[in-house]
Formats: sequence, structure tokens, C-alpha cells
Amino acid sequence: MSRRERREIFFKPLRALRSLRDSKPKRRKPTIFKILANIAQNKNATLKQLFQILPENNKECARPVLSLRLGERHCCFAIDDHLSKELIQLVYYTTEEVNENFLVELFAAHPELNKVFYKVLVCYDHPQSSLVPVKYYKQEEAGMLLESLYGVNSVATITSEPVTDWPLYNVYAVPKEMDARLSKQFSSATFCHQYSLNIRNSKAANSGGHLLVDFRKEDFTVLVTGNHQLLLEQTFLYSTPGDVIYYVLRICVLFGLSPMEIQLELSGLIDKQSALVDALLQYIMHVEFRDSAWSNSHLEYPPHFFTSLNDLSRCAS
Repeated sequence: MSRRERREIFFKPLRALRSLRDSKPKRRKPTIFKILANIAQNKNATLKQLFQILPENNKECARPVLSLRLGERHCCFAIDDHLSKELIQLVYYTTEEVNENFLVELFAAHPELNKVFYKVLVCYDHPQSSLVPVKYYKQEEAGMLLESLYGVNSVATITSEPVTDWPLYNVYAVPKEMDARLSKQFSSATFCHQYSLNIRNSKAANSGGHLLVDFRKEDFTVLVTGNHQLLLEQTFLYSTPGDVIYYVLRICVLFGLSPMEIQLELSGLIDKQSALVDALLQYIMHVEFRDSAWSNSHLEYPPHFFTSLNDLSRCAS
């Protein structure tokens, strides 16, 4: 197979979804969820704290696991007990840009991140990613692929990782300075990409289809499976419930899925009583929330808020 034919296999589904994205209005001011209305501002203006769960009575554990998740505009971490699976601490931040300066301020604000951990897991949540079938994957073409799709250049680190239990490679890019800073800070950490992690937690959907959707403040990631195949994984910007409905229904049209038959699982920063959920229920018959599996489920925040971070923590098992 020629290089041109391989490129067409890589790019065809992404071109279809890119046309969806380009047909939408430009980014508007983001909707602020009721639960996020009173954002706690850190003294340092770069760190905007959405949530903080602190250890009870300075509780510590013998085998602490640090799970750190970073995207372009969000960063969160959790410390839990490897043995009891109990959450000890969790902090969630948003910012204009997660970069090396942000990390300097994060580590200064949280000296507990400098402690010795039983395991450290770092997950990148950047959207510059492409899933490539093993039989078409070539290491030397990884950079060209991301440059063609996203305009990625030399300021990014290009990484390729095999996707567990799937004949796929995840080729993705992260800011080079940030990657270097984290690699130095956590020299023995395990690094991965959120798309790979999502696929690990996906269901082998039948012909009805399955959508795994995780929300942040201004965007969401959707993983689509159907006919026992992985159909799509991509990140979309949104600011109104209508944006989300548009993408979900358009995905159904593109892949021949019925809104009355698909299974839609939600997690992340989405309120069960929100207008967004009400809108989804008008079009999608089967909607569920995917909760985290931390043992102390009595926490003050809904357990589905931190499911993706808990997915990362479970990789330490």
C-alpha cells in the first residue's frame, strides 16, 4: 500500500469530523455550571481552583498513588491508597494555559507533590492525537501525521504508545517544555494519553452503539464504538447544550447509529439536574452516569465528576 493510500485511511474519518467542527459557530463565552459558580481563586492568579478534597485529620497511607491529569486548560490530581482504594486528596484546576510556568506554581502550591509515592501515573489530555492501526503504523511518519492534522511543530513532543488489547497505536503531541518538566519531576512515572485510557474502559458495543462522553468546563471527549469496532475518539469545544446535542446526533448520522438504541455514558463536569442532561434525554433513550470507583463514595461532590481521574488511578493495580 502506498503512502498516499495509508494517509487516506488515517485522515478520512477525521476529515468528516473536522467538517462538523468547522461548520459550528466560533467559540462563545462558556456556560458556567451551577456547581462551578463560586470558583475558588488561588492567591496566584494562574491557578483557578474548581474543587479541593483534603485529607481527613491529615490522614496518610502506606502506599500512596499519585494520579495527575493535564490538558490544555485543565489540570487535576488525586492521591489515593493503593491497598484500600480510598481517595485521600483531590484538587482540580483550570487556567488559560497549562504550561511550564503553571507547573512551577502548581508544585509550589502543593508541596505534597514532592513526596515519595508508591506509584505515579501521568495522563495527558491534549486533543492532538490520532489512532493508527498497527498494520499501517510507522514511527518515522508519526510527526508528519500530527503536523498534517493539527499543525504540530517542533515545540511539541511526539509520542506513540500501543493501546492495550487493541491493534492500535495512539500518536499524540504534548508541549515539549511541560513534558520535560514532568519527566524530570517524576522520573519513574508511567505516562499515557487519555484517549488510550478511555479505550481501555470502553465496551465492545454491538450494532446499537456506545458513546463514552467525558466533560470538562469548555470541551468534551467522546469515544464511539459500534459493531464491535472502535469508530471514533475526538474532543469537541462546546458552550451550550445545543452544541453537544449537535455533535452527538451528527455522530449518530455519520456512523449509522440510532439515538433510540445507543448507550450514552456520561462523566466529568456535568450536573445531573442541568439543562444539558435534560436536552440529551429528549433525543437519547439510554443515558447513564459513569461513577468513580473510589471506596469512600460519601464525598461531597458527585462521583461521576472524577471518573476519568479514577480510571487513571486504577492503572496502578
